[in-house]
Amino acid sequence: MESASFTAEAVYADGVAATTSDFNRGVVEGEGLGLVVGAEYVVFTVTIRNGSTQDLDLGAVVPSMVYGDERFAAAPLYSEVETNDLTGTLKPGDSAEGSYAFLLPAGAPETVLYLDLNGSHQPLVFRGDLP
Repeated sequence: MESASFTAEAVYADGVAATTSDFNRGVVEGEGLGLVVGAEYVVFTVTIRNGSTQDLDLGAVVPSMVYGDERFAAAPLYSEVETNDLTGTLKPGDSAEGSYAFLLPAGAPETVLYLDLNGSHQPLVFRGDLP
């Protein structure tokens, strides 16, 4: 599967599709385990549309993000911002949304999001400049 831009829809041959949207940036202000005060982050929405004829289990969705020529891993951010994992079973024709956050410097080059849906689909790849 080819990569999609962060403003495009990525579609599998079976009709399952995903988009990314609602990108917002912020700076970590809180203190605590895993938090770095002043670190920049991005939070965004992932929408999955089940265009297939089968139910789609969303319980195994795992997003990961890398950036730069060296493919630095962007650490997920679980506090400081509100996020909601994709969960449940998606019936044919239905859509579901989840939100995710990663520590990511503003202007990070070569940003790539890998969206691993489950064991029966290859990970979707979104690549490019964030909106």
